[in-house]
Amino acid sequence: MRRFSFGIILIILSVLFLTGCPFAKPDQRIVLWTDRPEFAAYAQAFNSAQKEYVVEVVYKDSPASALKGKKVGRWDVAIGPFLNSVSLNDTFMPLESLFSDGTVSKPRFYQKALEKGIAGGHQLLLPFSFNVPVFIFQGGRIKQEFDSFALTPDNFSAICLDFNNAKSRHAKSAFSPLWNPESLFFFSILSPGLCSQFETGSEVRQQDVENGISYVRKLIEDLDGGISAEASFREKYLYKNPLELLDSSHIFFWYSDVGSFYTLPADRRQNLDFRYYLNGGGKVAACEDMLWLGIPKKGGNTMGAVAFIKWLFNPEVQQDLILRAREMDIRSFGLAGGFSAMRTVNEDALPQLYPFVTTFIPQDDYLAFPDPCPTDWYTFKDGALLPYLLQECSSDETSRKLWEVAESWRRMNARQ
Repeated sequence: MRRFSFGIILIILSVLFLTGCPFAKPDQRIVLWTDRPEFAAYAQAFNSAQKEYVVEVVYKDSPASALKGKKVGRWDVAIGPFLNSVSLNDTFMPLESLFSDGTVSKPRFYQKALEKGIAGGHQLLLPFSFNVPVFIFQGGRIKQEFDSFALTPDNFSAICLDFNNAKSRHAKSAFSPLWNPESLFFFSILSPGLCSQFETGSEVRQQDVENGISYVRKLIEDLDGGISAEASFREKYLYKNPLELLDSSHIFFWYSDVGSFYTLPADRRQNLDFRYYLNGGGKVAACEDMLWLGIPKKGGNTMGAVAFIKWLFNPEVQQDLILRAREMDIRSFGLAGGFSAMRTVNEDALPQLYPFVTTFIPQDDYLAFPDPCPTDWYTFKDGALLPYLLQECSSDETSRKLWEVAESWRRMNARQ
């Protein structure tokens, strides 16, 4: 999942003199708000490719939250997660004209991703890139009968049970969702709609939450022998780096995502493999923090923004940005840390850098893209949702309702 420390701002600041020009005329400037450091280098490439406009990158820890501020200030393009929040629908101008005039090729996109950028009958946002959860393991260890590009829930459990039941010199446990809070969230939302319920402000259906928690508890019981046995194993071994635990065969799976997997050094991941996971609907769910692009309904340099979008959504440009990533010293996977929202870009560029990924380029029919999340999803998720799931999934009975916890957290943060 995409998270960055404040120090990443230094990466952007170090190249701002290359990406911006203090003497540019106002109508030449394109002010880009983003939380992704890669766009400093992307802006540099755009500024070098033409002389009419200059993109200036402004780092925002959360562009979506910044757009809800009282004093928003100048911006011409925003790129970041959660821009498709319902609360921002009135912020962006429709973009379907980009398709009709040929500026952007609509058929090249993952169509289901495009649909998530539609609100009120208009294409308000364009999907830029997305990440996908994966389960990492030591290569060559999955039996052929269970092996595919994605694991079904039944196959996942069968692999874990085979591993746990096999004789070994040391204690082992194939997998537990309690090892990584992000995997708690992943498994708890197998009942769809949790994120969108928070977005609309409606009371979260506790039964949906209970279903997710019950699923996690059953995993812990079936795969780890119960909460006490899982806690004992975690205390003894989970202080180690998870990759070491994979190497030593103490565990079989570790929950992560494609972007994180491919930022591992090549020599470190050469013996590792990964698989996607099929949810109850038989789909591979993209991470909820996919990147969106929008331009303001009012004000801003619309002509410059459209010129930048036309350049940025050219498949050849995106392929070049991906292939030049190492030259530009960008240490992230693919396009801004994920797969491009344009299918052909992934199919043409990624295999040249990552031959192993060829089999695992997502296909439209198998992908499920996230519903809108609140603009403050990161802080809410870390401050309220994950602690709640960790506590409730670590006990036999649910002691609190998620909606009450969410309301309490929001009241407390409103006073800060």
